[in-house]
Amino acid sequence: MLSFDYSTNTNTLGDIDGEIKQPSLSPSLALFTRWGIDLWSSTNFTDHSDDSLQHFSAEFDIALGYNLKLFKNLTLYPSYTRYLYSKNANSFLCMFNQDIRLDMDYSYKHNTTGLSAGYMNGSQHTFYGSIRDNYQIYISRFAFRTTTLAIQPGVDLNFGSYKYLYLYYLDQLSAYDAFYLYLLRHSPGLRRYVYIEKYKNPGATVEEIMVHYMEQRVDDQFNLTSVSLNLPLMIVYGNFSINAGIYALIPLNAPDYLSNDPQFFINVGLTWLLDFRKR
Repeated sequence: MLSFDYSTNTNTLGDIDGEIKQPSLSPSLALFTRWGIDLWSSTNFTDHSDDSLQHFSAEFDIALGYNLKLFKNLTLYPSYTRYLYSKNANSFLCMFNQDIRLDMDYSYKHNTTGLSAGYMNGSQHTFYGSIRDNYQIYISRFAFRTTTLAIQPGVDLNFGSYKYLYLYYLDQLSAYDAFYLYLLRHSPGLRRYVYIEKYKNPGATVEEIMVHYMEQRVDDQFNLTSVSLNLPLMIVYGNFSINAGIYALIPLNAPDYLSNDPQFFINVGLTWLLDFRKR
């Protein structure tokens, strides 16, 4: 399967940058076998994703998965993904280089409910999970006799911990003297916290206040981090399909330095399926 997608913004572990839009182009190639073994690769060219937040950087993913059908309607899908990054990629985006994941989906008629759990590691590490549900609507002979329209409205509940993010920022604060200025410029909530603490303790430096803030929250607990509302649709004509989707991401329990505002983005793409099965 060959596909090419464009997204108006990019999310990392269920979080979207509310300050700087990061549109991405994502060509991918996937191989599905009759034995249930899948191999796929993709490249994500993401704008505003280098250290200056002005230029493109690239991420190359290669993954291996196995489709295990336990019962008629129940499927397990373990997978492993390796991430590789261009030299100019921002350190935040490339803090993880491996993902070990397990998906479980139960389908009944037009409804599919799924659970996912995974572990990512690299310069930091974290566990994550999600619960999802979607409903499939199929309209045959849409526009033409040989085309089908598929609509899959759904909702995702994303779970995780921000501990990796606090540890990342602590590393950055110790490594770069000016990093605290970056956080203050992009984080109104953190900026208010620093001003209040500075008023209480005039002798403390801004760097000391921010390090203390991160250290207090480094034991962040696993909880609900965001809710995603999804409305994807696909028009299928033979082995070709056109997909488009509107998505809303609502952050929850986010740290003060991340935006809690709902984020909206659009995805569009083209897919070509090549069938090499013997007839």
